[in-house]
Amino acid sequence: MKKDPLNTKDLSLTLKDLHLTDRGVYTCTVYNKDGHMLLQKSVTLSVRDYQSVVVEVTQGQKSVLMPFKITGELPQVIKVEWKLTHPEEKMVHCNDSSQKQDQAYVGRTEMCQDALNTKDLSLTLKDLHLTDSGVYTCTVYNKDGHMLLQKSVTLSVKDFQVEMMTVTQGERSVLIPFKVTDDLPQDVKVEWKLTYPEETMIHLYESSKKQHLSQDTEMDEDPLRTKDLSLTLKDLHLTDSGVYTCTVYNKHGHMLLQKSVTLSVKEKPSEAEDQNGVKSETGQETPQTDADVEHGVTPGTEKNDRYRFPAGRHV
Repeated sequence: MKKDPLNTKDLSLTLKDLHLTDRGVYTCTVYNKDGHMLLQKSVTLSVRDYQSVVVEVTQGQKSVLMPFKITGELPQVIKVEWKLTHPEEKMVHCNDSSQKQDQAYVGRTEMCQDALNTKDLSLTLKDLHLTDSGVYTCTVYNKDGHMLLQKSVTLSVKDFQVEMMTVTQGERSVLIPFKVTDDLPQDVKVEWKLTYPEETMIHLYESSKKQHLSQDTEMDEDPLRTKDLSLTLKDLHLTDSGVYTCTVYNKHGHMLLQKSVTLSVKEKPSEAEDQNGVKSETGQETPQTDADVEHGVTPGTEKNDRYRFPAGRHV
């Protein structure tokens, strides 16, 4: 307060070192020497948080910066905590050793080394996972543990855009593409699954075991080096239509990458044949297909023999 409030008639109060918890109703009451109330005034103080920021990234990016730059001066002795506060609470980064970092973020976070002087409290989160989406809150405390500042950043890690592919039944194979640009950890697991209309494991690659587990599918022999996680699906059937999803996990089981491709296997267009099943309506001889060569069918074969399927296949 002013040193001589009676002469200056200024009963104002200055509140320093503001905290978020300082918000509320402040009341000044003036009494005479007998304890009778002479004056009273109330002031509502609102200490607002920094406006929440939304940051959107695509999975597969090496890192993301969650910004928090300030303009005012900070005390020299402070603690800065970054926490995941939604959908669950986890300690993401702390500028001292008073709080233990959650295992999921070990080795994945960075702050400016001279944050107090640069007034840049931004956090860099590396090696992004889909599960990193959430609300991250930075809280600044003084040496007495009082909250000085707080800011929230909503991080949205988006999936790769879903791709659409169309092929015709009878084709020998189809390549479902998934190429990445950034380096992958050396110890990963890559799963290709049919996720719609029902979930089925299609192909499994484990770098730690250096093996591919599959039947009628193929992946690059060294996908970590080539950064090519594409899947080759062979011996196509109409029933192979569906949504194929590739998911990459690190050694801790955290999801690193995910991509979905919708595959549509269309039926072959019917051919207009004459009664002998050899000529089309144009009078041209029906061309010999790859399937004909594979199964020993030559032009001129009777219709019923021409479309006979090998044992074990169903239409």
